[in-house]
Amino acid sequence: MHRAVVDPEAPAARGEHDICTGRIRSGNNVSQVEFSLVLPAYNSARYIAENVTRVVDLFERLGMEAELVVADDGSTDGTADAVPPSANVRVLRLPHRGKGGALRSGMVAARGEIRGFTDSDLPYGLDLLPIAIRWIRERRYHAVIGDRTLPGSEYESAGAERTAVSGLASFVFRTLVTGGIYDTQCGFKVFRGDAAAEVFRLARVDGFAIDVEVIYLLLKYRLDIKRIPVQLADHGPSTVRVLRDSVRAGQDVASIRMNWASGRYRSSALEGILRDDSRMDLEGTRRPPRLTSG
Repeated sequence: MHRAVVDPEAPAARGEHDICTGRIRSGNNVSQVEFSLVLPAYNSARYIAENVTRVVDLFERLGMEAELVVADDGSTDGTADAVPPSANVRVLRLPHRGKGGALRSGMVAARGEIRGFTDSDLPYGLDLLPIAIRWIRERRYHAVIGDRTLPGSEYESAGAERTAVSGLASFVFRTLVTGGIYDTQCGFKVFRGDAAAEVFRLARVDGFAIDVEVIYLLLKYRLDIKRIPVQLADHGPSTVRVLRDSVRAGQDVASIRMNWASGRYRSSALEGILRDDSRMDLEGTRRPPRLTSG
């Protein structure tokens, strides 16, 4: 079997999204991929092969038609070449732009009816994936996000300076952008395919504030978010430079608010998702509250 190496700008990679199902149409065929997992990766050659194998093994155990998309953010250590060949693994070789740029390319290229992402070092393991998939498939949440502040979460401190800056950043993000969501930066998020296709098409942030932008769009369009506790399983070396990236994130947060005010995030597709779901409410289909936790 051969690993597919994809140019994200090629028509086959972009595809044509069916906003109603989150699938991608190619001619008369519709992808039957049930789940896509995107791993944004930067200089991850040391552990990427092992973690890709773990993900592929999980897909086989679950018996799912699933794919793994490794979005290599211009790594200089041979990360893309270290990904082991597999029929359901694709590698995107991207220029170095940051986590947000890699995630946007990966999530738009993904084909799953449900799509998620986590960090390439798999800090929270893989046990939460089938749980998140069930919340979306059975309860029709638009997004399931990990939240390290919830009861039941176990998360190791990343050092005094990083913890202080992270806490300050979370306060700013929560105050200016994301309201009652206390943990925007947890690297575990799963989405309905229709919502993911449009949210990541609209997203513009290249840096770590991509998480804030995505949650902001979900909230602005009144889509349903389920917060779940996470347990830290492993912690690879961080590529975050605390002060530099905090300044950049602050600039990105300001641009997010300006983009909304200027209409750059306007989306008839997301409005349509909410409208269709509201019609299901009127027809008696039970739906979850807009934002829940636990």
